[in-house]
Amino acid sequence: MQGTIYFRDHDNGKVYAPAMSIEEGTLATLRVLDVGCGAGDSMREELLLGQASQPVKMVGVDIDEEVLAQGRKNYPEFLFVRAKGEHLPFPDESFDVVISRVAMPYMDIPVTLREMRRVLKPDGELRIKLHPASYTLAELVAELGSGSAKSRAASVMYRSYVIVNGLAFHWMGFNFHFPLARHRCESFQTKSGIKKALDSAGFEQIDVSCWETKVTWPHAGDCRASARRAL
Repeated sequence: MQGTIYFRDHDNGKVYAPAMSIEEGTLATLRVLDVGCGAGDSMREELLLGQASQPVKMVGVDIDEEVLAQGRKNYPEFLFVRAKGEHLPFPDESFDVVISRVAMPYMDIPVTLREMRRVLKPDGELRIKLHPASYTLAELVAELGSGSAKSRAASVMYRSYVIVNGLAFHWMGFNFHFPLARHRCESFQTKSGIKKALDSAGFEQIDVSCWETKVTWPHAGDCRASARRAL
């Protein structure tokens, strides 16, 4: 049995031609989705680090068409699709693995986790990288160190929003968009907050043992979470 993936542009709603075909009920190919893939370097790293014993199909989504176009040139063997993590344009149970090494802190995390769970196959694996509060504070310090008074004031306003959004995620389990630019959503994450969010989204075997919050600017520490979709 064969199913076909179509994808919808998240801005204009246009439905495009089939992006890829999926043969259901076969273990011939390991299908990996990278949410926030950029130009594809993280997918290349995933292939280099992985030890899959079968062929791997790499699919990446990002909202930036310019970097996607660069990715299609750099890695023609990968599939690049323009979409938001909160609205993944794939059928249920399409992927064996979902990763996000860069972009998770810039999304509505509870909504994105539900979408990731939806497109994962039963017992499929999720691996994500996150930002501790120390990284948000390091960003603020760096931004206050240069620029005009107006830009510094804007930085204080935006980073204050990020901090409040991170606290909302930690204490109440939700994210909200920046009121002055509704297309933006950013927060920091805590170990307990992401554990609760993963559990609420329907994941199990949650592991947040790698949680290094020490930041050496511009690196964001090493805070990772992994989980599996419940059977």
